[in-house]
Amino acid sequence: MFIMGSSSMRIAAIVFYLCFLTFATFHNCFCNGNSNIVCSKTEKQALLKFKQDLKDPSNRLSSWAGDDCCQWSGVVCDNFTGHVHEIHLRNANCHYNGNYSEYEACWRYHQLGGIINPSLLDLKNLRHLDLSQNDFGGIRIPSFIGSIGSLRYLNLANAGFSGAIPHQLGNLTMSRYLDLSGNSFETKLRGDNLHWVSSLLSLQHLDMSWVNLSKVVDWLEVTSTLPSLVE
Repeated sequence: MFIMGSSSMRIAAIVFYLCFLTFATFHNCFCNGNSNIVCSKTEKQALLKFKQDLKDPSNRLSSWAGDDCCQWSGVVCDNFTGHVHEIHLRNANCHYNGNYSEYEACWRYHQLGGIINPSLLDLKNLRHLDLSQNDFGGIRIPSFIGSIGSLRYLNLANAGFSGAIPHQLGNLTMSRYLDLSGNSFETKLRGDNLHWVSSLLSLQHLDMSWVNLSKVVDWLEVTSTLPSLVE
């Protein structure tokens, strides 16, 4: 039977204590991030240009001011790098209380509109973009969105887009979620073909409900080639 001496026990205790401090420090950094990190000037300016071209009748983006865009409403940054990862601008500010007229008026009042500035291309680490339930007045989905190669999530549902779906969306090869639904009642979003969809090999969720696909004859064949699609 081996009995550890007092000096050996002290050394072991010191090693254990140092290991504990290292783990605790790492755990604290991992959970809380670096509070000194703020977004870059380039990404802040990109967001301000994006805001400048939006119509915002209810002033939803009033917090988009100041030096740290990571503190702005709807903006999510990485805790360690400060890069903008997510933009959440879904119109979800109203709750139905039984009076549909009041609900509709509230919903329309909080809708964002205008145009989508290509300054979003300066957000090199953007993974999540949600502009759903707004009203962009029948403009086309900007083809440059297909050049935001880091996107994993794109939600443009019920946002008032029209015209042909740009085939450049097929460049979003890392995308797992794509929702273009609900853009057909007044603005008539349409898909002339779905060949671009076959490039989205990581896609798990695809929704094009109410989009005009009358010219698409091979949609089942195309979607069946997507290995990750579950919905």
